[in-house]
Amino acid sequence: MEHEILPKTEPLPRVTDTMIAMRVTSLVVFLASLWFMVTPLAYYGVSNDTSSLNCWFVGGILVCSSMLRLWFPLSTVGFAWFNAVAGVWVFISPWVFNFTSETGRLINTLCLGVIITAMSIASAKARTLWGSPLATAYEDRQGLEEHQYEDIGPDRRWHL
Repeated sequence: MEHEILPKTEPLPRVTDTMIAMRVTSLVVFLASLWFMVTPLAYYGVSNDTSSLNCWFVGGILVCSSMLRLWFPLSTVGFAWFNAVAGVWVFISPWVFNFTSETGRLINTLCLGVIITAMSIASAKARTLWGSPLATAYEDRQGLEEHQYEDIGPDRRWHL
């Protein structure tokens, strides 16, 4: 008979669903950040322009933090909020670095800023939104059946 120090446990289905939601949104942030990072190469080739350095630096940081979110979605919610703030920076960077006259690059940067910000907020909020899988997983651990949970009423569900 084998003795285990810790029993093997599977995460609850609702927790697994939330982790998948966090990872999918983090994957979108990762891909958008990667594109933001290589955008100067697509538009100019190699350039020492300050906006190019911004893309490489901020894009690299976003790529690293979104990779952390992909690997450890439950314990790195702070990185999602960081990515959201960096996404706002991506959005306003055309005005900071004065390349608003380049229409293609402007639209590309604005779209990436919106995508990075929105997906990062969605990733961070996936854990705490009422009715989301992880927020309601607490009731699962309390042994409530679904019909018992519905009988409690929405005003008392927060107090469980």
